[in-house]
Amino acid sequence: MKRRVTLLIAASAVFFVASWHAVAAGSDVTLRLGSYGGTFDALEKKFVAEPFTARTGIKVEFIDASPTAHLAKLIASKGREAPYDLVILDGDVQTQAIDAGVVGKLDPAIVKNLQFVYPEVRNKEGYGPAIMLLSIGIAYNPEKFAAAGIPEPQSWADLWNPKLAGHVSVPSLDNVMGRVFLIAAAKLAGGDLNSLDKGIAKIAALKVQSIYVSSTQLEPKFQSGDVWVAPWINQRAWGMALRGQPMKFVIPKEGGFGDVGTIDMIADSPHKAEAQAYINFHLDLLPQLALAVEFLCGPTNSLLAEPLKAYPDISQRFPSSPAALAQLNQVDWHAFWPKYPQLLEAWNRTLLNK
Repeated sequence: MKRRVTLLIAASAVFFVASWHAVAAGSDVTLRLGSYGGTFDALEKKFVAEPFTARTGIKVEFIDASPTAHLAKLIASKGREAPYDLVILDGDVQTQAIDAGVVGKLDPAIVKNLQFVYPEVRNKEGYGPAIMLLSIGIAYNPEKFAAAGIPEPQSWADLWNPKLAGHVSVPSLDNVMGRVFLIAAAKLAGGDLNSLDKGIAKIAALKVQSIYVSSTQLEPKFQSGDVWVAPWINQRAWGMALRGQPMKFVIPKEGGFGDVGTIDMIADSPHKAEAQAYINFHLDLLPQLALAVEFLCGPTNSLLAEPLKAYPDISQRFPSSPAALAQLNQVDWHAFWPKYPQLLEAWNRTLLNK
């Protein structure tokens, strides 16, 4: 399998177009990139930053923190020198960054690869695009389901099966998985984005094993067998499966939820042309494909949909086609965030004080 992945990346070079915007080859500019850290940084450096520097002479300095920490730092620096030139955020956090005025709109004449980004994840206001696609659905241990005589889940509603009592973990509102699961629960209860209190009441009826804040908390509970099922993200569920753990991931029949990683140019960056050249290079075929197969996130460059069809054992792990995107609900985060403070108070009161 590893050899096949390597061959897939190598094969992409046949149709890889070096479409970076030529800006001062040999430049002494250093772009400051706010990034996630960890494994993502290692791959970002290998497949994006280092090739970009080799082609343009523009260096890239990584500054690691969570997306919310990056956003707080950018807001705090308004009116002074920007701490970054580029920042990688989660899709819901990008919405807050746009509303705060800390990121800038892109020039399609420089970021020419924008034309190939799936319309569903191309910012319609002209801000930074998604660079990777993730899906939030149901992760479950098929061995535990079989032993208990429970059909494998096909719907969000299946989490409320009484036979699963004490073996379900749900995400907190501190992460995007919890926020979209709240929306899914509200819809099951006959509500929508304007009546998310119904979702809180619906989740409160679950007899949960735990409420997890991060994936690093959930994974050991799956490994120990304490948790059999949870709303989770494709990347982490498939990561466990590929390491030999009993794990499956399914998009519910009502639809899963799309999650993205985005990249933005900082509004006050003194290196706007260079920053946009980096964004354009990030959307090229080889960086997109390499991050997909190594980081288990779908490419946002739609030109890769057809080649990936030839590798279903790989492409099934992440959203990789228009059909896969059509299975995912996209949240209007501009409408969600004003409701969040009240929702968080109701969540804490109802669920954490049970």
